Amino acid sequence: MQLAITGATGHIGGQVARLLSDQGLPLILPLRNPSRAPRLPGCEPRPFSYGDFELAREALQGVDALFMVSAAESPTREQEHLTLVRAAQAAGIQHLVYLSFAEARPDSTFTLARTHAITEEAIRRSTMKHTFVRDNFYSELMARLADAEGVICGPAEQGRVACVAQRDAAQAVANIMADIAAGGTQHQGRTYTLTGNQSLSMEDIARILTTCTGKPHRFHNETIAEAFASRRAAYPDTPDWEIEAWVSTYTAIAKGELAQVTQDLPRLIGREPLTFEQVVTEMANSPAAVSAPRDSGKP
Repeated sequence: MQLAITGATGHIGGQVARLLSDQGLPLILPLRNPSRAPRLPGCEPRPFSYGDFELAREALQGVDALFMVSAAESPTREQEHLTLVRAAQAAGIQHLVYLSFAEARPDSTFTLARTHAITEEAIRRSTMKHTFVRDNFYSELMARLADAEGVICGPAEQGRVACVAQRDAAQAVANIMADIAAGGTQHQGRTYTLTGNQSLSMEDIARILTTCTGKPHRFHNETIAEAFASRRAAYPDTPDWEIEAWVSTYTAIAKGELAQVTQDLPRLIGREPLTFEQVVTEMANSPAAVSAPRDSGKP
């Protein structure tokens, strides 16, 4: 069975591609810029664009199962996703594994999750088998929320977040894709929500950052109005939709939409998830090893 991995130059897609390549699986890597493709044995980069139906359909020819990460954050992301779903079906994709977001609903507080809900529905309406992998906010993002003075500012109140390590999310996806490649059917029609094994408040995150980095951190709870004002002042050229997304990172946490710890991840990877402390310690020891994750922005 031929697999294709989108986003192979990115954070999750790149790790998934490496994990599958290490198992000897040949991969198609649809990329906007194929010259940037990771050098992996048995992998074939192909020119590709989310929003270009014909180019995407051509890139996916001969592919049986596709791992789809989300397109770059933009006002056109929803349409790009819908175009890719149509192209995947037209290309004859049998199984689409989509990297979605926890609590993806049309009315999700985190505004970027709404596109994921719309994308999921389009995939459900298609003729393709599907698997939805909904990840929580990444631990790597949570570790970067503080400003230069070590202050995390945002309207999260006393809300909690069950953040997940990028490495764990990638391992879960790679295991799903490898099972599909081997003819497995257990993931068909399934929705998995990937979380860490801790539900942390912003105070918890600040405390852990202090302990692991040796630099004092603290959380300052802004009002929603203060959060919009501070970000508009710091990033005056940023469009309103993006600032709203940054602020909604915190308001979604405040509303408890991202607090639930699930057991999907340990079942998929066969071990306990990495703790937030472990991720922060790794980042502190090798700050260049983990890049800013998808859907991060500057919340």
